[in-house]
Amino acid sequence: MKIFDSHIHPGFEKKGIEKRPGCLRLWMAKEGVTSQTQMALRMALGDPNPTKPIKSVDDIPEFSVETWIKLMDANGVAKALLMGMDTITDPPYNERWHVPMEYIKEEFLDKYPDRFVATAGINVKASLQERMETCYKAKELGFKGVKIHTPSAGYPNDVQRCYPVYEKCVELGLHVEIHTGQEEIPGTRAKYQDPVFIDDVAVDFPELRIVQLHCGLMNNPRQAVWNVIRHPNVYTDITVPHPTLMQFRYFMDLEHIRFLETFAPHKVWFGTDAPLILPIYSTALEFIKLLPLSAQFKKMLFWDNAYNFYCGDWREKQAAQSREAK
Repeated sequence: MKIFDSHIHPGFEKKGIEKRPGCLRLWMAKEGVTSQTQMALRMALGDPNPTKPIKSVDDIPEFSVETWIKLMDANGVAKALLMGMDTITDPPYNERWHVPMEYIKEEFLDKYPDRFVATAGINVKASLQERMETCYKAKELGFKGVKIHTPSAGYPNDVQRCYPVYEKCVELGLHVEIHTGQEEIPGTRAKYQDPVFIDDVAVDFPELRIVQLHCGLMNNPRQAVWNVIRHPNVYTDITVPHPTLMQFRYFMDLEHIRFLETFAPHKVWFGTDAPLILPIYSTALEFIKLLPLSAQFKKMLFWDNAYNFYCGDWREKQAAQSREAK
């Protein structure tokens, strides 16, 4: 079965990581303590001493673009979507997370054009000119859309910050990805990421294609599922497929997936949120494969839907229609 992993995060690779704000957070020990997540990730990468606190870039395990390719090859993942990031949390924390488009293009898209596609992070707190420049650059560099990281960026239905971005995305044939999962970065706020606010965006921008990231897990998965069913322009991924967490309805359990299979089977696709889930990457894939879902839906979930959305020809048609409307 061909697999399209629609949700992986670049930027944590060892080479030049200090130039990508926020990415060292994954590796560096906090107050001299190595977290369980860090230990598991380092063990998966073959670190012989995964409990030793990482205090400098030199201590980070070898992790590169080629590591991603090996991981994908070993698990039958033919293609993956890269999540660019450009965001900052509210004061006084001001935690920055930035994975530049140029880095993603040079290290991933140019080297492996058949394996990766990407969306660009957009900082909606930046000036209007900067936001518009980000949209134009995303289009110019071949990115498929832009991503808003709501827990740090704020409400996705913010008329001043977000709506000009949505208008420009429609004009350029870009889609928008909106975070509706959980986040632990200092300064992030859970209230911003409730999928109920996507309802406003979908109503106000019926021509804008919207992808709900994480389908509201641990927030409001029922509203997220309803958004997909109600709005023709709203899609979702099923991300962080943790075999234990997916036993519970507050996360993203079989009941929610079966609901999507029944009422919106062509509007949902699979993603992992790697490297966060890298230690159980293979297990997570096998877990989804073994769920009591139809073979036809699994094929759509793992490949067809994501490929048609991210690699289809609808973008130029949308841009052309937008130009004609003006």
